[in-house]
Amino acid sequence: MRPIGLVGVGYIGKLFVDRLLAAGYPLTVYDVDDRQTAYATERGATAAESPAEVAREVETLVLALPGSAEVEATMAGGGDGDGAIAAFDGGELVVDASTTRPATSVACEERCDAAGVDFVEAPITGGAPREGYHLMVGGTADRYERASDLLDALGDDHVRVGPVPRGTVFKLGLQMRYAGHRAVDAEVVEFVRDNDVDPSLFSEFLGFDVWERYLTGDFTQDIEGLGGLAIWDKDVGYAREFARERGTALPLAAVVHEAYKAAVRRADDDEGHAAALVRYWLALNDAADRYD
Repeated sequence: MRPIGLVGVGYIGKLFVDRLLAAGYPLTVYDVDDRQTAYATERGATAAESPAEVAREVETLVLALPGSAEVEATMAGGGDGDGAIAAFDGGELVVDASTTRPATSVACEERCDAAGVDFVEAPITGGAPREGYHLMVGGTADRYERASDLLDALGDDHVRVGPVPRGTVFKLGLQMRYAGHRAVDAEVVEFVRDNDVDPSLFSEFLGFDVWERYLTGDFTQDIEGLGGLAIWDKDVGYAREFARERGTALPLAAVVHEAYKAAVRRADDDEGHAAALVRYWLALNDAADRYD
Protein backbone atom coordinates (compact mmCIF):
# COMPACT_ATOMS: atom_id res chain seq x y z
CA MET A 1 0.00 0.00 0.00
CA ARG A 2 1.16 3.53 -0.70
CA PRO A 3 2.95 5.30 2.18
CA ILE A 4 0.99 7.97 4.04
CA GLY A 5 2.31 11.02 5.85
CA LEU A 6 0.54 12.51 8.87
CA VAL A 7 1.22 15.90 10.44
CA GLY A 8 -0.45 16.25 13.84
CA VAL A 9 -0.76 13.42 16.36
CA GLY A 10 -3.29 14.92 18.74
CA TYR A 11 -6.77 13.65 19.57
CA ILE A 12 -7.79 13.09 15.93
CA GLY A 13 -4.25 12.32 14.79
CA LYS A 14 -4.06 9.36 17.18
CA LEU A 15 -7.31 8.04 15.72
CA PHE A 16 -5.74 8.28 12.26
CA VAL A 17 -2.54 6.57 13.42
CA ASP A 18 -4.49 3.59 14.71
CA ARG A 19 -6.72 3.33 11.66
CA LEU A 20 -4.01 3.77 9.06
CA LEU A 21 -1.66 1.26 10.66
CA ALA A 22 -4.51 -1.22 11.11
CA ALA A 23 -5.31 -0.84 7.40
CA GLY A 24 -1.71 -1.67 6.51
CA TYR A 25 -0.49 1.73 5.35
CA PRO A 26 3.20 2.55 5.92
CA LEU A 27 3.04 5.74 8.01
CA THR A 28 5.44 8.65 8.56
CA VAL A 29 4.45 11.25 11.16
CA TYR A 30 5.46 14.64 12.49
CA ASP A 31 4.25 16.57 15.54
CA VAL A 32 5.78 19.52 17.36
CA ASP A 33 5.41 17.52 20.60
CA ASP A 34 7.76 14.53 20.79
CA ARG A 35 5.42 12.84 23.27
CA GLN A 36 2.70 12.79 20.63
CA THR A 37 5.09 11.47 18.02
CA ALA A 38 6.05 8.66 20.40
CA TYR A 39 2.44 7.44 20.39
CA ALA A 40 2.79 6.76 16.67
CA THR A 41 6.30 5.35 16.64
CA GLU A 42 5.49 2.93 19.46
CA ARG A 43 2.81 1.49 17.17
CA GLY A 44 5.02 1.14 14.13
CA ALA A 45 5.07 4.54 12.43
CA THR A 46 8.25 6.35 11.39
CA ALA A 47 9.04 9.81 12.81
CA ALA A 48 10.16 12.77 10.69
CA GLU A 49 11.87 15.98 11.76
CA SER A 50 9.64 18.43 9.88
CA PRO A 51 6.55 18.63 7.67
CA ALA A 52 8.90 18.97 4.69
CA GLU A 53 10.59 15.69 5.56
CA VAL A 54 7.21 13.97 5.75
CA ALA A 55 6.24 15.42 2.36
CA ARG A 56 9.45 14.19 0.76
CA GLU A 57 8.85 10.63 1.97
CA VAL A 58 5.24 10.12 0.87
CA GLU A 59 2.80 10.63 -2.00
CA THR A 60 -0.17 11.38 0.26
CA LEU A 61 -0.13 13.80 3.20
CA VAL A 62 -2.84 14.01 5.87
CA LEU A 63 -3.13 17.04 8.17
CA ALA A 64 -4.80 16.72 11.58
CA LEU A 65 -4.02 20.06 13.21
CA PRO A 66 -5.72 22.40 15.70
CA GLY A 67 -6.65 25.21 13.30
CA SER A 68 -5.76 27.66 10.57
CA ALA A 69 -2.47 28.92 12.01
CA GLU A 70 -1.03 25.41 12.29
CA VAL A 71 -2.20 24.36 8.82
CA GLU A 72 -0.76 27.49 7.22
CA ALA A 73 2.57 27.04 9.02
CA THR A 74 2.74 23.37 8.02
CA MET A 75 2.06 24.02 4.37
CA ALA A 76 4.11 27.20 3.90
CA GLY A 77 6.76 26.75 6.58
CA GLY A 78 8.97 29.55 7.83
CA GLY A 79 10.43 30.48 4.47
CA ASP A 80 13.47 28.21 4.79
CA GLY A 81 12.09 25.20 2.93
CA ASP A 82 10.65 23.47 5.99
CA GLY A 83 7.06 23.64 4.74
CA ALA A 84 5.33 20.79 2.96
CA ILE A 85 4.59 22.67 -0.26
CA ALA A 86 8.26 23.33 -1.03
CA ALA A 87 9.07 19.63 -0.55
CA PHE A 88 6.52 18.24 -3.02
CA ASP A 89 7.66 17.08 -6.45
CA GLY A 90 4.19 17.27 -8.00
CA GLY A 91 1.42 14.72 -8.28
CA GLU A 92 0.94 14.24 -4.54
CA LEU A 93 -2.35 14.35 -2.63
CA VAL A 94 -3.05 16.45 0.47
CA VAL A 95 -6.03 15.64 2.70
CA ASP A 96 -6.64 18.30 5.36
CA ALA A 97 -8.81 16.88 8.15
CA SER A 98 -8.34 19.97 10.32
CA THR A 99 -11.14 22.45 11.01
CA THR A 100 -9.95 25.82 9.73
CA ARG A 101 -11.17 29.10 8.34
CA PRO A 102 -12.69 28.57 4.88
CA ALA A 103 -10.06 30.97 3.53
CA THR A 104 -7.34 28.61 4.73
CA SER A 105 -8.72 25.76 2.64
CA VAL A 106 -8.98 28.05 -0.38
CA ALA A 107 -5.38 29.19 0.06
CA CYS A 108 -4.15 25.60 0.51
CA GLU A 109 -5.91 24.51 -2.67
CA GLU A 110 -4.40 27.42 -4.59
CA ARG A 111 -0.89 26.65 -3.32
CA CYS A 112 -1.32 22.98 -4.12
CA ASP A 113 -2.63 23.77 -7.61
CA ALA A 114 0.45 25.89 -8.25
CA ALA A 115 2.69 23.02 -7.14
CA GLY A 116 0.83 20.40 -9.19
CA VAL A 117 -0.59 18.75 -6.06
CA ASP A 118 -4.18 17.59 -5.48
CA PHE A 119 -5.92 18.99 -2.39
CA VAL A 120 -9.13 18.09 -0.56
CA GLU A 121 -10.42 19.38 2.75
CA ALA A 122 -11.97 16.69 4.94
CA PRO A 123 -12.91 18.00 8.39
CA ILE A 124 -14.10 15.23 10.68
CA THR A 125 -16.77 14.85 13.34
CA GLY A 126 -17.36 12.19 15.95
CA GLY A 127 -20.31 13.88 17.64
CA ALA A 128 -23.14 13.22 15.19
CA PRO A 129 -26.12 11.08 16.20
CA ARG A 130 -24.73 8.42 13.86
CA GLU A 131 -22.03 6.34 15.50
CA GLY A 132 -18.46 6.65 14.30
CA TYR A 133 -16.35 9.34 12.67
CA HIS A 134 -17.55 11.10 9.53
CA LEU A 135 -15.64 13.26 7.06
CA MET A 136 -17.18 16.18 5.17
CA VAL A 137 -15.15 16.64 2.02
CA GLY A 138 -14.60 19.69 -0.12
CA GLY A 139 -12.78 19.38 -3.44
CA THR A 140 -13.25 18.52 -7.08
CA ALA A 141 -15.06 15.29 -7.94
CA ASP A 142 -11.94 13.66 -9.37
CA ARG A 143 -9.83 14.55 -6.33
CA TYR A 144 -12.52 13.21 -4.04
CA GLU A 145 -12.49 9.98 -6.02
CA ARG A 146 -8.71 9.79 -5.76
CA ALA A 147 -8.88 10.26 -1.98
CA SER A 148 -11.81 7.89 -1.38
CA ASP A 149 -9.80 4.78 -0.41
CA LEU A 150 -7.84 6.79 2.13
CA LEU A 151 -10.99 8.45 3.45
CA ASP A 152 -12.47 4.98 3.93
CA ALA A 153 -9.55 4.22 6.26
CA LEU A 154 -9.62 7.54 8.11
CA GLY A 155 -13.31 7.49 9.05
CA ASP A 156 -16.46 5.41 9.09
CA ASP A 157 -18.13 7.39 6.32
CA HIS A 158 -17.55 10.40 4.12
CA VAL A 159 -19.46 12.62 1.72
CA ARG A 160 -18.43 15.15 -0.88
CA VAL A 161 -20.16 18.41 0.04
CA GLY A 162 -18.90 20.29 -3.02
CA PRO A 163 -15.84 22.26 -4.07
CA VAL A 164 -13.47 23.86 -1.56
CA PRO A 165 -14.37 25.40 0.91
CA ARG A 166 -17.85 23.90 1.20
CA GLY A 167 -16.67 20.99 3.34
CA THR A 168 -15.28 23.44 5.88
CA VAL A 169 -18.37 25.64 5.75
CA PHE A 170 -20.54 22.60 6.47
CA LYS A 171 -18.29 21.60 9.39
CA LEU A 172 -18.48 25.11 10.87
CA GLY A 173 -22.28 24.98 10.60
CA LEU A 174 -22.16 21.67 12.45
CA GLN A 175 -19.96 23.20 15.15
CA MET A 176 -22.45 26.04 15.54
CA ARG A 177 -25.16 23.46 16.19
CA TYR A 178 -23.07 21.49 18.68
CA ALA A 179 -22.02 24.62 20.54
CA GLY A 180 -25.51 26.13 20.62
CA HIS A 181 -27.11 22.88 21.75
CA ARG A 182 -24.65 22.47 24.62
CA ALA A 183 -24.97 26.10 25.65
CA VAL A 184 -28.78 25.97 25.79
CA ASP A 185 -28.72 22.69 27.73
CA ALA A 186 -26.30 24.15 30.27
CA GLU A 187 -28.58 27.13 30.82
CA VAL A 188 -31.75 25.04 31.04
CA VAL A 189 -30.22 22.65 33.59
CA GLU A 190 -29.03 25.48 35.81
CA PHE A 191 -32.32 27.38 35.46
CA VAL A 192 -34.40 24.53 36.83
CA ARG A 193 -31.81 23.57 39.45
CA ASP A 194 -31.60 27.19 40.65
CA ASN A 195 -35.35 27.06 41.18
CA ASP A 196 -35.32 23.82 43.19
CA VAL A 197 -36.23 21.40 40.41
CA ASP A 198 -34.18 18.26 39.76
CA PRO A 199 -32.77 18.56 36.18
CA SER A 200 -32.24 14.80 35.95
CA LEU A 201 -35.96 14.58 35.09
CA PHE A 202 -35.12 15.83 31.60
CA SER A 203 -33.24 12.58 31.02
CA GLU A 204 -34.92 10.11 33.33
CA PHE A 205 -38.54 11.14 32.76
CA LEU A 206 -38.60 12.72 29.30
CA GLY A 207 -35.66 10.89 27.74
CA PHE A 208 -33.81 13.98 26.51
CA ASP A 209 -30.14 13.57 25.74
CA VAL A 210 -28.89 16.00 28.40
CA TRP A 211 -25.18 15.58 28.99
CA GLU A 212 -24.60 13.76 32.28
CA ARG A 213 -21.76 16.08 33.32
CA TYR A 214 -24.21 18.97 33.49
CA LEU A 215 -26.03 17.01 36.16
CA THR A 216 -22.95 15.94 38.16
CA GLY A 217 -20.80 19.06 37.98
CA ASP A 218 -17.84 17.11 36.56
CA PHE A 219 -16.11 19.71 34.39
CA THR A 220 -12.96 17.79 33.43
CA GLN A 221 -12.38 17.68 29.69
CA ASP A 222 -12.40 14.40 27.80
CA ILE A 223 -10.87 15.71 24.57
CA GLU A 224 -7.09 15.97 24.42
CA GLY A 225 -5.55 19.28 23.41
CA LEU A 226 -7.82 22.28 23.01
CA GLY A 227 -10.82 20.56 24.58
CA GLY A 228 -14.39 20.93 23.37
CA LEU A 229 -14.86 24.34 24.98
CA ALA A 230 -11.88 25.92 23.21
CA ILE A 231 -12.64 24.08 19.96
CA TRP A 232 -16.16 25.49 19.81
CA ASP A 233 -14.93 28.96 20.76
CA LYS A 234 -12.45 28.73 17.85
CA ASP A 235 -14.81 27.24 15.29
CA VAL A 236 -17.83 29.44 16.02
CA GLY A 237 -15.40 32.34 15.77
CA TYR A 238 -14.30 31.10 12.34
CA ALA A 239 -17.96 30.83 11.29
CA ARG A 240 -18.70 34.38 12.42
CA GLU A 241 -15.67 35.73 10.55
CA PHE A 242 -16.77 33.98 7.35
CA ALA A 243 -20.36 35.15 7.81
CA ARG A 244 -19.23 38.77 8.13
CA GLU A 245 -17.24 38.44 4.91
CA ARG A 246 -20.23 36.96 3.09
CA GLY A 247 -22.90 39.19 4.65
CA THR A 248 -24.66 36.32 6.45
CA ALA A 249 -26.41 37.34 9.68
CA LEU A 250 -25.73 35.01 12.64
CA PRO A 251 -27.37 36.69 15.65
CA LEU A 252 -27.79 33.53 17.73
CA ALA A 253 -24.28 32.29 16.97
CA ALA A 254 -22.97 35.65 18.15
CA VAL A 255 -24.64 35.21 21.55
CA VAL A 256 -23.38 31.63 21.86
CA HIS A 257 -19.86 32.67 20.88
CA GLU A 258 -19.76 35.42 23.50
CA ALA A 259 -20.86 32.89 26.14
CA TYR A 260 -18.07 30.52 25.11
CA LYS A 261 -15.47 33.29 25.14
CA ALA A 262 -16.51 34.23 28.66
CA ALA A 263 -16.53 30.58 29.75
CA VAL A 264 -13.00 30.04 28.41
CA ARG A 265 -11.76 32.88 30.63
CA ARG A 266 -13.36 31.28 33.71
CA ALA A 267 -12.35 27.66 33.11
CA ASP A 268 -9.34 26.08 34.76
CA ASP A 269 -6.70 24.37 32.63
CA ASP A 270 -8.34 20.97 33.11
CA GLU A 271 -11.85 22.30 32.41
CA GLY A 272 -11.56 22.59 28.67
CA HIS A 273 -14.98 21.22 27.86
CA ALA A 274 -18.30 22.95 27.29
CA ALA A 275 -19.42 21.91 30.78
CA ALA A 276 -17.49 24.97 31.96
CA LEU A 277 -20.44 26.98 30.61
CA VAL A 278 -22.14 25.94 33.82
CA ARG A 279 -19.52 27.90 35.75
CA TYR A 280 -20.32 30.97 33.68
CA TRP A 281 -24.03 30.65 34.42
CA LEU A 282 -23.32 30.17 38.12
CA ALA A 283 -21.16 33.27 38.20
CA LEU A 284 -23.88 35.34 36.50
CA ASN A 285 -26.45 34.15 39.04
CA ASP A 286 -24.33 34.41 42.21
CA ALA A 287 -24.38 30.64 42.64
CA ALA A 288 -20.68 29.94 42.20
CA ASP A 289 -20.43 27.82 45.36
CA ARG A 290 -23.02 25.25 44.22
CA TYR A 291 -20.46 22.52 43.52
CA ASP A 292 -18.10 23.32 46.42
